[in-house]
Amino acid sequence: MVTQYSILSVLIRPEIQEKISVGLLLFNEDHVQFAYSKNKLDAAKHLLPPSVFKMLDDILVNIARKLEGENSVYAKKKTFRIFTNRIFDNEFSTSYISYLSRYSNNTISFSEPKGIKLDINIQHFEKLFERYIDVIIRGAEETERLKPFDVLQNQFGNRINRHFDVNKTITPVQVPNLISNVKVEFAGKNGIDVYVQTFDMESNPQNVANHINSFIQLKTTYLKNKVKMHDFVIASEPDIQKFGKQHKLWKQLKNSNVLNYLDLNDSQKIIEYAEKNNVRPLSETEE
Repeated sequence: MVTQYSILSVLIRPEIQEKISVGLLLFNEDHVQFAYSKNKLDAAKHLLPPSVFKMLDDILVNIARKLEGENSVYAKKKTFRIFTNRIFDNEFSTSYISYLSRYSNNTISFSEPKGIKLDINIQHFEKLFERYIDVIIRGAEETERLKPFDVLQNQFGNRINRHFDVNKTITPVQVPNLISNVKVEFAGKNGIDVYVQTFDMESNPQNVANHINSFIQLKTTYLKNKVKMHDFVIASEPDIQKFGKQHKLWKQLKNSNVLNYLDLNDSQKIIEYAEKNNVRPLSETEE
């Protein structure tokens, strides 16, 4: 799968074609990441006519809205934010990038996409961002707490996405006798269905319980149908003092005789299983 990047630049002195680079777009056929430099944006505000700066701001807002959907995750700091999402309907294709450039009469433009031999993940994105756009200020800025799902995406990137569909809805059509649809975060197949589901044990306890019960419904339906499947349920032990109710749920999950519990720190085993058993995204195996 080809990964490409494109740099968002602003023309600040048209007479000599002087530009400043303010943002970075990294994408492949399935995923896209985008971030911009608040420092560069603040500088551009003082160098650009108000109408041009408004176009720049509109483009940034437009991209953020496209990425801040149901399937989005982001790493957030006070002055730096990476938006990550799956691509739907090829929204971030080369033609879309060209459209954004035309929209601003080339005052604001994305560079021609260039191929790069990297998986898409937060670590690779940050290195590219610091190389081409701006230094990321660290230490004094507090990173937003990442949910287990985000941790898997950030840690494994394309290594997990090439084996699983992300945020796949499983229906009674696919699994007979299933009472209601179940949304599974990672769904694959290697002769049998393979599911990976994470649980955020610092979330609202009722939401945690509902999330667990929904996945138990899916697993027990397979058992009743006498159909084999393999599951990984991923979580981390919450602080018992801060999250007492969630800790009880975590303990039940960890000791479950129905679900296959795996601590988040051991999540490498998911990749090892998927690569060893040639797990493919569930959608690729559906007729």
